[in-house]
Amino acid sequence: MTTSAIFVAGFENGIVTRMTVHKPRGKLDMARGVRLARAAYESRMKEAPPVITSAHYERDGEILESYDREALEIGP
Repeated sequence: MTTSAIFVAGFENGIVTRMTVHKPRGKLDMARGVRLARAAYESRMKEAPPVITSAHYERDGEILESYDREALEIGP
């Protein structure tokens, strides 16, 4: 069992990133998760990331919060 939340981001091209995201004061931060997912994609693929189409935070297999494409359009 873990206490850290994992941000799972699905990109338009089918690639998925999963990463633990520190959440200060216990609050889930969608914008931080998106920034880290984009950075992880760019680091792995050596190219600019496509649009994130879906994302959610999870812990121990339980979805804590989920976001649709519209909510994820927060800019670069």
